[in-house]
Amino acid sequence: MFSEYIKLTGRGEKGRRPLTMDESKQALTDYLNGDATLLQLAVLLMLQRVRCETPEEAAGYIAALRTKVSNDWHTLTPDLDWPCFAGKKRQPPWLLLAAKLLAANGVKIFLHGHMTVDLVKYQVESACPLLNIAIADTPEKAKIALENDSLVYVPLSAYCPELIELLALREQVGLRTPLNTVARSVNPSNAPYSIHGVFHKSYEKIHAQAALLNNEHSIIAFKGEGGESEVNPRVSTLACGVTQVNGKAQYVEQDWPTYLEDFSGAHTEVSAEYLLKVWNKEIEDAYGDAAVITTVAMVLKQMQPDSSQDEALQKAKQLWESRTI
Repeated sequence: MFSEYIKLTGRGEKGRRPLTMDESKQALTDYLNGDATLLQLAVLLMLQRVRCETPEEAAGYIAALRTKVSNDWHTLTPDLDWPCFAGKKRQPPWLLLAAKLLAANGVKIFLHGHMTVDLVKYQVESACPLLNIAIADTPEKAKIALENDSLVYVPLSAYCPELIELLALREQVGLRTPLNTVARSVNPSNAPYSIHGVFHKSYEKIHAQAALLNNEHSIIAFKGEGGESEVNPRVSTLACGVTQVNGKAQYVEQDWPTYLEDFSGAHTEVSAEYLLKVWNKEIEDAYGDAAVITTVAMVLKQMQPDSSQDEALQKAKQLWESRTI
């Protein structure tokens, strides 16, 4: 049966077609249930990667992966799902300071990601201990962290270990697969809001359209700095997402203008120690300030869609400047 999915995707130009959402869900389910080999799945994923996966294919894979997440994770009640799967290279993960700031102001945040072995990129998870962000590997521990700090980081191995081997295909074949795209979209705690960073332009639309197909409440996706869920304030940003309009989910696009015009600062030290110094106001970093403010503003705007971008930016700036260390 699985070979039929490969044939549908890989036939000649006139014969091939994308999989439907139901077909892609069943294909990944077949693999996860042991009814297909890793080689078969890898061939299918590479065929889709060559032409770029469709929102329907992404939505089907997301739905299949969610069936592997224990319902115990759904007993948590965070406000915001925040996936961190890219790692950072040129800048430290300012998103962690944005998360700390929002958490300090009442937003419960579920950070999650995968600590890959990458000698080039700094992994977000590695910065959590020094920043006093709890790392939890069970729903019980995550619940305690959310109650105490409104903030927790959960590794992929704790909620969907089946995905780890599939993400490793990237190193074996040299290309990202559609599963590298949808890993960010699992939302293990079923939080009502979610923020997704993508590495390549156009993928923000796939994320948003797939979320709409999966009846998401509210997500925002954009090309983040280094591919992470963090706004790059040096450039304008197209954010695509799903929001509620009169009680109904609707696809939306937002253009966020460049926040730091003509800023040519050098790359910053990429470390948790540097982030902590900025948080504690021991050093100043104009780029870091802007990255935190714009990322927080995007979240505030998502949660309060009737507010303007300027209002969200002003509120974010006020929260950042008045933070308690």
